Amino acid sequence: MQSLCGIQRMMPVRTGLAAGLLGLSLTVPAAAATTELSYVVYFGYVPALDVTTSIETGDGRYRVQARVEPQAWISWALPWIAVSEASGRLAADGAVTPEHYHSEGTWGTRKRETSLDFAADGTLKTPPEPLKPEEGREPVPPELLKAILDPVSAVMAMLEPARPGRAGCAPSVPVFDSRRRFDIHAERQPDATLEPAYYSAYAGSAVVCQLRFKSLAGGYRDGERSRFWQTDKPGEERPPIELWLAPLQEGAQPVPVYVAGKSILGWVTAYISSYTLPPKT
Repeated sequence: MQSLCGIQRMMPVRTGLAAGLLGLSLTVPAAAATTELSYVVYFGYVPALDVTTSIETGDGRYRVQARVEPQAWISWALPWIAVSEASGRLAADGAVTPEHYHSEGTWGTRKRETSLDFAADGTLKTPPEPLKPEEGREPVPPELLKAILDPVSAVMAMLEPARPGRAGCAPSVPVFDSRRRFDIHAERQPDATLEPAYYSAYAGSAVVCQLRFKSLAGGYRDGERSRFWQTDKPGEERPPIELWLAPLQEGAQPVPVYVAGKSILGWVTAYISSYTLPPKT
């Protein structure tokens, strides 16, 4: 039960970096090229979560949608579904400027929705929803809410540098998820090869980025509840997460093909399990 309680603290009604299919009335890129991706997330060697993602790009814009839900065998113990969507502008050099973000998460009968709207300079158009006292969180100061990205746009910002001829990994990504403000620092590692396997839809070379999370504000006042940044050993800081990126066909946008890291649940990994690519132009 300790592990399940840990999951509940990590996943309740907040989608974070996993996001989803809401069908909101957001601006769709003209002549959009759509990539559909599916992943399986493993706790140890056990498949536990399914992630589906859609990435639309075109006409200098992007829209990313995603859905995270437990596999049927564990849904009784993990009644959590997270969906979210983000849209914004995508510059020729890969720079991401968010415009709108919406997330919806449920844990059993509990539900939380979050919406963020951004100005052209990356600041929020309206202040975030005030924290409720019972949440027990420290507020995020206004000076940390400038030039930020929502969690879904942050993932988009980490994909673009992996294109050929670019840095490979985004050096630093400032993220605000409506509660927490943190930075993701990425450091490129030697490229690696994902070997063929029945559980992976991709095999081949990949750009490897080592991600470190730095919490800046919005954490719990009660340190015992703030386990997001720790591993399954109390007091041990979470080691870096490895993000492997690769294009699924020549000239395509790089996407995550493998992710691995340690959390309060032990080792967690994710493999791309299927995909659909836009027609070549």
